[in-house]
Amino acid sequence: MTPDLTDQQRQALHETNDAGPVTIVDPATHTQYVLVRADVFQELQHWARDLEPPDAYPLVDRIMTEDDANDPLLASYQGEALPREPA
Repeated sequence: MTPDLTDQQRQALHETNDAGPVTIVDPATHTQYVLVRADVFQELQHWARDLEPPDAYPLVDRIMTEDDANDPLLASYQGEALPREPA
């Protein structure tokens, strides 16, 4: 099944110069989805297939750093640092 774009989705894509990504939300489930052009999606799939896990480490570190910086509860669930064993 290939649904047609709504006018609102078309406008959102146009505002990003059709490059996306555009996040859309299912109002019934509040699940988020991302719209991107098919050629962009295919390029991402190709890139992801060729990615070796260690290649992703810097990206994961950056994303986690950004996420931690915006988390108002981070300190509350990090708790006290565990004492280190003598070397």
